[in-house]
Amino acid sequence: PMTAENSLMELIREGKYDEIHLSPFSRMDMNLGTMALDPLTQHTYLTVSAISLFSRTAIGAGVRADDAFDLSDALLFFLSYYKTSDEVYEIYQLSAVMFAKQVHQTKEKKPSYQTERVLNYIARNIYRKITIQDVADYVGLAPNYLCRLFSKEMGISLYQYIQREKITISCNLLRYTDRSISDIATYMGFQTQSNFTAVFRKWQNMTPTQYREENYRETY
Repeated sequence: PMTAENSLMELIREGKYDEIHLSPFSRMDMNLGTMALDPLTQHTYLTVSAISLFSRTAIGAGVRADDAFDLSDALLFFLSYYKTSDEVYEIYQLSAVMFAKQVHQTKEKKPSYQTERVLNYIARNIYRKITIQDVADYVGLAPNYLCRLFSKEMGISLYQYIQREKITISCNLLRYTDRSISDIATYMGFQTQSNFTAVFRKWQNMTPTQYREENYRETY
């Protein structure tokens, strides 16, 4: 029933993983439509749908998309090996708890006010060259102190974070537009195309040209 689903989603959004106790499949079957004649297949379909729904709910509650998708992939991988409904139920229950725990951990390590300002500054200026000094001047902190604070709270250096965000957007431009690589390099604030290529290879283990050849999608 939708009321039960809404209650479960609320527990995940609030990160209350220790309060999650899902009904067994035997009790749920009477409320489910027929997705397959075989009970194992039916329960597997239900679990796959649930994992997708749980991951989107966790992302909406603040979990990084990459973290949620990594967990989703891991759960689906293990699910592919299970051969009984009892084993599938273990993944079903575990997935709700683990996504809720991701939310809980995200809320526990919420960035400080200064780090939030840094993230906002980078997001607004991602299309130009950003230096550590620029960011430090904006938030009013010494560069060395700012770098230590950011690294401690985000688990990644400020310099690496800026690079990673630029490359993430560059990937979308390579995948969904036909802009030249030199144009994308300039657009993203890199001084030269060779510098852009070197940074791109560092994060994607391939050149921008190779990435486009493997991932380009024509958009209408």
